[in-house]
Amino acid sequence: MSRQSWLSLALVSSATFIIILDLMAANVAFPFIEDEFIDTPRSTLAWALSGNAIAAAALLLVAGRLGDRLGRRRIFLTGLAIFTAVSAITASAPTAGVLIAARVGQGAGAAMVTSTAIALLLPLFPASKQGLAVGIWGTTASAGAAAGPTLGAIAIEAVDWRWAFLINIPIGLIVLALGRRVLAETERAEGAGPIDYVGTVVGTAAIGLLTFGVLQGPRWGWGSTGVVAALVIAAAASAAFILRCMHAASPLVDLGLFGHRTFSLANLSQAGTQLAINAWFFTTPLFLINVWGYSALGGGAAVAIGMVVSFVSIPVGHWSDRHGYRGVLSLGGLIAAAGMLVWVFGVDDTPDFWSLYLIGLVIFGLGAGMVGIVVTNAALTDLPNQDLGMGNAVFQTIRRMGGAIGVAIAVALLGGRTNESVDAFRNVWLLIAGGYFFSAVVILPYPKKR
Repeated sequence: MSRQSWLSLALVSSATFIIILDLMAANVAFPFIEDEFIDTPRSTLAWALSGNAIAAAALLLVAGRLGDRLGRRRIFLTGLAIFTAVSAITASAPTAGVLIAARVGQGAGAAMVTSTAIALLLPLFPASKQGLAVGIWGTTASAGAAAGPTLGAIAIEAVDWRWAFLINIPIGLIVLALGRRVLAETERAEGAGPIDYVGTVVGTAAIGLLTFGVLQGPRWGWGSTGVVAALVIAAAASAAFILRCMHAASPLVDLGLFGHRTFSLANLSQAGTQLAINAWFFTTPLFLINVWGYSALGGGAAVAIGMVVSFVSIPVGHWSDRHGYRGVLSLGGLIAAAGMLVWVFGVDDTPDFWSLYLIGLVIFGLGAGMVGIVVTNAALTDLPNQDLGMGNAVFQTIRRMGGAIGVAIAVALLGGRTNESVDAFRNVWLLIAGGYFFSAVVILPYPKKR
């Protein structure tokens, strides 16, 4: 392996780290943002979170296709430059409107980075090392998820909420400077026809409206006119998008990707895991803070422990290169589900972190780490190099949508408000266990050794 390959892995992983870090830190910063822009309604300020998520989800497919056509290095670095620059605007926003617009810009930049990251890396590594490379990349993403709440809370308590977004800038600038010298451009897709602008607009609208409806459902009510209209239009646009992809000369998404059995099964499996892990990220601090009375920093640190445990699973990526993905994904899903069942049957209203709660947390972290490290490579392993960008974009879009749906269901199970009883959280833990159990079962038809 060349030095350039490993340095490229470090740079791409660092960019992914700050994107995930920013996502988690923004949730911690939101109450303090409300305090500063006190005259702005919560429903408006919430767009600082929702707008970011919608932009990131809606633009993934477009960014993935542009990466295949124009070069993944170009799209990756452009997206990182946008994300880094707009982070500075977010941190210095004088009004709520500027803040919301900047967060949408961050989402757009994040989509460009996320859709091209893995597709940029995989061609640099032989098949025997791809699992290890993806494992390191995935573990770095987990590190961002673990560090986000804690670093965000520390920055906020030390200075103010704006510093939670300034963390991104030095890392982003370093990756940009080194990336221009180190990252190699990928081959562009040959024989590609003109961009399908109709499909691009329809597909982006479908994903954006679906994400909007899912995110706003718990806030506005699932029967509200706005949510129902968004979901109905999203369904119609999705059907139109599929038809367009079937008949367009150069579709935004080549539906032939789903003809790869490994790609389809891994995406189906990760939909369950993303539903589950995002529900876990959302509700775990709520339980610790509202039921057990932990501080915000304590709740964030507890979440970090679960993600740190997942780092133990790094060797799993290398092991899967030799022995296959199916066993790792199925076993990891069952282990994560078992960890949640420990909480369901062993945790009550009495604060007792160092007993069954910690045991369940460790078991869950190990299982979730095994799945998270392997599932990306399992999805992309059989795709030809020219389709890696779009394949990864589809994969990341399903990941985003699964996560949004998981949070929406968790909010519904909690009754749309913080609940001081452990009973409501048990329902969420059962949901999380079910998501991982589903992922473990649905992956069984995957070829044994890939």
